[in-house]
This record gives sequence, C-alpha cells and structure tokens, in this order.
Amino acid sequence: MMARNAKRNARTQSEDFWGNDAEELPRADVESVQLTAKRIKLFKVWVISSVVLLPIALLAIISFLPKFLDTPAAVPAPVNQLDSPTKAAAMKSVQDWLNQQPSPMPGGKILSWDGVDIQAEPKTTTDSKGNVTETQGLQLNNLTLISPSGSIFTTQVQVAYSPTRGAKVLGDPTLIPHAPDDKQSWPNLKAWPDLVPASKLPPVEQAATAWAKAFTSGDPDALRLAVGDTNADRSYVPLVQTTASNVTVGDVASLPLPADASKDAKPTQVVAQVSFGIAWDGQNLTNSQTPSRVTYDVLIDKADTAAPQVVAWGGAGSGESLKPYMNAVEGRKITAATIDKTLPSAVPATAGK
Repeated sequence: MMARNAKRNARTQSEDFWGNDAEELPRADVESVQLTAKRIKLFKVWVISSVVLLPIALLAIISFLPKFLDTPAAVPAPVNQLDSPTKAAAMKSVQDWLNQQPSPMPGGKILSWDGVDIQAEPKTTTDSKGNVTETQGLQLNNLTLISPSGSIFTTQVQVAYSPTRGAKVLGDPTLIPHAPDDKQSWPNLKAWPDLVPASKLPPVEQAATAWAKAFTSGDPDALRLAVGDTNADRSYVPLVQTTASNVTVGDVASLPLPADASKDAKPTQVVAQVSFGIAWDGQNLTNSQTPSRVTYDVLIDKADTAAPQVVAWGGAGSGESLKPYMNAVEGRKITAATIDKTLPSAVPATAGK
C-alpha cells in the first residue's frame, strides 16, 4: 500500500515538473562555453592576421625600403660670391673708368670687390627644328671705392657672360656714396663681451712691457723665456730689426670670479690690450715724427702674483680666444740665425707718422 503511494507521488511530481515542457534548460557551463567561443574567434583573427595581413605589410615595407636606403640627394653648394667669371672684367672696367681724363673720381681707388648678384644664368635651348638659341648670363658686380679724403663709395657694374664668349661689360660704373660712420661714443661697446673689467696692476704692466721688448728683439730664445714656456720642443718667432717704444696697457679684463670668491680675490689670468710704437732699422725718423703704433691683445698668466707672464697674443679684439702657448711653433728649434731678416721693403724716412 505504501509502495503504491510512493510510486504515484513520484509520477505526479515528475508530471508536474515545469522543466519537462521546456525547450532548453539552464546549464552550469554556459559561461565556459561563451569564453571558449571568444577564444576561438580571437584565434581566427590572429591566424588571418598572421597568414594574410602580415605578409602584405612585409611586402609593403620591402617595396619602400630602397627609398629609405637611398643616399639623400646632395644639397648643391652655394655659389661662391667671392669668385666669378665676370670679376676681372668688372674690376678692369672700374679701373679704366677711374683712369679716364677727366676722372669721374679724381684720385679714387678700388678698395675691394664685394661679390656679385646673379641675375641670370647662361643657357642654350634647341627647338624642334634644331635651331639653337643662346641666352647670356648676367651678373651685377659690387665694388667699394675710396677717395683721397677717405670717403667711401659703392659702384656697380653689370657684366654679361657666356662659357664660350667670355664676358662683356654693359654700361658704365655707377657711384653711390656711403652714409658717414657715427663718430660719437657708442653705448655698451666692449672688445670682449664675455669678460669683466679687471684691475690694471703694476706687475701686469711690467709683464706687458717685458713681452713687447722680447717680441721685437729678433731673438726667439728671449721671447720664449719671456713667455715662460718650459717645453723644449716649442719655439717662438719674434719681429726682427724692430724696436718697441712707449709701451702702454689699455683695457684689462678677466672671466668673472666665482660668486663665493673673497673681496680681495684677483683673477689668475687676464686679457690686456697692449700698444707700442714700432720703428724699423733704417727708418730714420725726423724730430717731428713718432713711430707708428701697433696693438695686440695678450693673455697674461699668474696675474695675481708679483711675476705675471704674457703666454699668448693676437690681434686687437681676439682676447677671448687666446690660449696659453698658442703662438708656439711645435716640434722644431727656431734660432735668430734661421729667421728671415729681410725688411718689409725699403723703408723711407717718411714712413712714420
């Protein structure tokens, strides 16, 4: 009796279970299946990219590679404005023009040739019938002239030229005056922009005087001793057959001292402008004449001691670029006997100022 009731109850529960009529039942592995599907899709994309797209990309890179490896085209060198096929013709034209009688600028001289403005390049063209047409080049030459009084003028000369025909001057030179230079004081004008003024101490002036005397002595050994160069493989070339007089020291400057330097600190190296009168042997000056002067920038080492030395020199304004012993001749011995003692020219008595 109890067994029959249990079977009937089980059948009733089975018939009443709502899932019996469902087309699809919930599953515990649904998320796992979806994740697997995504992975399969990603794998397919990777396969397509590797097999199809990657070779295409590689072929594209290979096709452009020669362009990347090609040597870049050389940039054409700029035209050297200090050389021109029309330079000689232009200068001769201006000189002949100045020599005319009457002269367009009496006593005028060519001070410099200052280059050209290229107006046209020479070329030849051939038409379909074989007719050749030649076009000449044109250059406008620029020159500077100076008058006996020192006035400056610009002149221009147009010259046609051809590789086969040469050069031909067109027209006469012109004459354009320069604006006069400002003779008044110029604000903030410094010969050494990166240096600061330094004291002109007596030992510095003494070192400059000693150097000027050695530099005009004609004795390389005396100059090397004045410089204090201990390297036996270096020599120095002095002026010969000259005498220095009235040595003066102008501006003195140095690199800025460190911010933490004491108030009494002095620079170990300074640049000074040294000027002296120069007279050549055989240059007999009259009582009313004084030697012409020359000016140098000198680098003075040990400037904070009682025995400073000039260790380098150059033209006025070169002070910031001076380096110790830069004037030395390396690797050979120069003596007074090996120096050329020929005077610049026959020195007339009126050569001095």
